[in-house]
Amino acid sequence: MKAAPLPLLSRFSRSRNASLLLFAVALGALSLAAVWFTAARNALDESYELVSSGQQSLAAAEQRLKEAELRVQLSESAKGLAEEAIASGFVEDRWGERLINMEQAPLDREDVGNLLASVSRDDDRIFGAQAFDLSVTRPDEGLFDTVDPRSPPLLMTLRGTLLFRTEESP
Repeated sequence: MKAAPLPLLSRFSRSRNASLLLFAVALGALSLAAVWFTAARNALDESYELVSSGQQSLAAAEQRLKEAELRVQLSESAKGLAEEAIASGFVEDRWGERLINMEQAPLDREDVGNLLASVSRDDDRIFGAQAFDLSVTRPDEGLFDTVDPRSPPLLMTLRGTLLFRTEESP
């Protein structure tokens, strides 16, 4: 049986037309294979791009999911704090608000003490300071020294919001 293919090849090799035909068929097959390979390679490149794009979309979606979960946690926390505040009597319509803005105001030591006492926290008021500074006007004075009542005033900066009860809680 091995002898049969040889005569067929030898017959093709004797005939020039048959050899050209065999060459044309092989060239056509190679051309089709090259076209198929190029198309397959382009499809593979497109697939890699789609996978990369999908991975980027997945990473972005996971990030958005984490942000959304964090917002839910913050919302639940805020809701819990609001419920606690209401239970403790911090109802919004029962509180008033005053803005305090003093910039380097000269005050006697007694007035400074009274002002600080008026903004100290208790059940009826809460002060949120944004800025606070208390200083002497002369280098030979100390902030906590007992001085002559005729001594120069202290300089005070106090800026913030004072919340105070307008109604008693139930």
